[in-house]
Amino acid sequence: CDLPHRKHLLVEFITKGPGGAPGNQVIFHTFWGGRVNRPFAMALDAAWEEKFGHPVETFAGNDCIALLLPRDMEPEELISLVTCRNVSSLLRRRLEGSGFFGARFRECAGRALLFPRRKFNERLPLWMSRLRSKKLFESILAYGDFPILLETWRTCLQDEFDMEALNQVLSELESGAIHWSQAKTSLPSPMAGVLSWRQINEYMYSGDEPAAGRMSHLRGDLLRDLIFTPALRPVIGRDVVEAFEVKRQRLSPGYSPASARDLLDWVKERVAIPLAEWELLKEAMERDYGVDAGEWLLSAEERLIEVRPREAGGPIIVALERAGKILNAFYGSMEEVSHRLLYSGERPILEGIEGGEIPDEDPEGLKVSFLGEWLQYYGPLSPQRIRAVLGLDDSRLQGILEELMEAENLVAGRLVRDGGEEDVCDSQNFEQLLRLSRTGAFPVFQPLEPDGLPLFLAVRQGMTGLESGVEGTARSLEKLLCLPLPASRWESEVLPARLPNYRTSWLDALMQDGDLRWIGTGNQQVAFCFESDLDLMMEEGVGPGPPDKLGTDGERGESGLPVPETSGRYDFSALVNLSNLRPQELADRLWEGVWRGKIVNDTFLALRRGMETGFKAAIGADSIKSQWRGGRRPGGRRAFSRWKNSLPFAGNWFRLSWPDLEEDLIEKEERNRDRARLLLDRYGILFRELLQRESPPFQWPNLFRSLRLMEFSGEIIGGYFFKGIPGPQFMSHESFRRIQRPLPEKRTWWINATDPGSLCGVSLDGRLKGSLPKRVEGNHLVYRGRRVIMISRRKGKDLAFFIPPDDPHIHDALGPLHHLLTRSFRPMRRLVIETINREKASQSPYLDALRTAFEVEADYRDVILFRRP
Repeated sequence: CDLPHRKHLLVEFITKGPGGAPGNQVIFHTFWGGRVNRPFAMALDAAWEEKFGHPVETFAGNDCIALLLPRDMEPEELISLVTCRNVSSLLRRRLEGSGFFGARFRECAGRALLFPRRKFNERLPLWMSRLRSKKLFESILAYGDFPILLETWRTCLQDEFDMEALNQVLSELESGAIHWSQAKTSLPSPMAGVLSWRQINEYMYSGDEPAAGRMSHLRGDLLRDLIFTPALRPVIGRDVVEAFEVKRQRLSPGYSPASARDLLDWVKERVAIPLAEWELLKEAMERDYGVDAGEWLLSAEERLIEVRPREAGGPIIVALERAGKILNAFYGSMEEVSHRLLYSGERPILEGIEGGEIPDEDPEGLKVSFLGEWLQYYGPLSPQRIRAVLGLDDSRLQGILEELMEAENLVAGRLVRDGGEEDVCDSQNFEQLLRLSRTGAFPVFQPLEPDGLPLFLAVRQGMTGLESGVEGTARSLEKLLCLPLPASRWESEVLPARLPNYRTSWLDALMQDGDLRWIGTGNQQVAFCFESDLDLMMEEGVGPGPPDKLGTDGERGESGLPVPETSGRYDFSALVNLSNLRPQELADRLWEGVWRGKIVNDTFLALRRGMETGFKAAIGADSIKSQWRGGRRPGGRRAFSRWKNSLPFAGNWFRLSWPDLEEDLIEKEERNRDRARLLLDRYGILFRELLQRESPPFQWPNLFRSLRLMEFSGEIIGGYFFKGIPGPQFMSHESFRRIQRPLPEKRTWWINATDPGSLCGVSLDGRLKGSLPKRVEGNHLVYRGRRVIMISRRKGKDLAFFIPPDDPHIHDALGPLHHLLTRSFRPMRRLVIETINREKASQSPYLDALRTAFEVEADYRDVILFRRP
């Protein structure tokens, strides 16, 4: 691959550790300099420990960073651990625990003459200096403003590290201005070989690390003043601020409120919307939704009022539900404002305003809270502009701004290139503006052709890799959590597409070792989920558990469930004794509780056995005995064995404990963000049509607002990444870096048409839409890179090849046929092929390729395939 340089990061994976020791070593060949590499390495170490629960050995030099990893890891996942958004917090956790910080502390303490000298001409030995430095460091950890500790931080962050350059490098990695490639070696390359002895040397002579796990109580405000002083803070261009506000205020195409309820919620969030911005919002809704927007506006205006503060430059729009608190907090009395209902001009009676202050409320706290919320939808503003819009007097406004700055929710000073010297801005918004400003200097990303989307999703889902075993099964299911699918499809189609030669024992072992659960979601569908994530599967306002498919409490209610309401687990025999039910009736009641999401088993074997019998018990034991008494033979031991095997004896049954959802708006928003993160991990890219088959809590209407807020905060990226997709697209930074690298165009992979990673049945524009078969379980597709090379319909009855019969790799196109005959769960005994490329299969030129891979029987019309022994 190409050599590394300023705009090219080379990631070298070495299968041996330093000096030939066992291990997996990763070398980042950066050529960014030690002032960037050292803080980057420390942040990587902290991020790894935060994600996996244990630290990783790192070494940083002037031209490279080395990491000794306990396991293999994809480079894009490793690079995405550190971003502009989290690098400061990661350094805060890791820097004080490093030998680098300990050495700088010893130097600073020595300069301050905190270590007594022995004699004028005698030098203190290095080991004694280190020992005294460690003792001094441990003795001052409890102080919040110890000057030598603060000087050590300043020395590291300003003299030894180049934080501005590090943030620029991270921004360029996220935007793709710095591209990267990888190389895998069994021995270190010449550039990495030079690093080995330096690593060993550092391990041998390191000795300045403070006690493990210790961290000082140095006040965070001192550190922020040190790092983010106004003299070092960059300013933002006016064009970046304007573009940010247009999107933040939902004025961009496709971002405006999509219903009357959405509009009311938006006005509540905004606290107060100036009339000029209200008119722009109305225009945006009319542009996006046409005549429907007028109906929504009329419906919403019944719950909105127009307020005209006495000192303001114009009216503001406020939601009637929040008006009492807002006006009382900002103005205190009705003499300062006039107001009218927006839709009719009538003067409403606002409870709490006519009689003075609202009881049991903190007016000062409300002022700070409401102004903080209001500023979240703007870039930098001058105090004069805020006063003109809201009509607040100088003393009242200044007090509120000071409280917000003390709480670190605002930054103040010269923030815009052509702005004033005393502008204020929400701190999170300013961070996002800095990111946008840096990103704006990079080349615009050119959207990819739509035929690359299936391959991108396949790479994200792990279909182009070579995962296997229990660990591979765990990684595959991590990307499919909370996704309801027919129970039989998990092991017949979904997992085999991601894990070659999939074995049912892998899933059984995974279920036994962890707290992963399969959960019934109705209609014989199940989803995999960890118990800590159960709240993500619940719909707001529906109650505990998923929506009950049998009514509010089912046909028999909660009392009809055959498992006791305890935290215990019971095998089938114990439940027979506890419930006093016949085994057949108990089995039916158990499966009924499963599909209602109330009962679960701790093994997948129970579900697998249920699928084999259609979740119905065979003829009951009582009937078998009565037939024997009547002199008839109902099948003897075979009938009894069939009856016994149809009962769910495997594993232990227990009640599933669904959490109570918090009604707090912040908790709801965080749940939606967690759902969005899970989907981004699953697909890498999100758009409306892709989420149509997700469960309701994971669908586009419920998550779009959260995705937009995550975009504003810089956690994800909104843009135009693939052509042919209507509407907004969102992508994680990790995925954005991935699509800027070549996709595996020569890799052959297959997928079922109903797979969550399949685009069959998804409404897309362009040539992709017409080239895919129907979304039914019997259809399969085989790709070579992004190109479809074979389509199998109706479980192999109709085949369509898009490569010639003499293609040297034609056997790779037969993957779905091999799968149907050899899969470990419900393999087919034979495949009957009726047509190949719309011709009789027996006369097809592709018959020779089939004969080399299967046992083939052909008659005058059909071809029958059997697996080879």
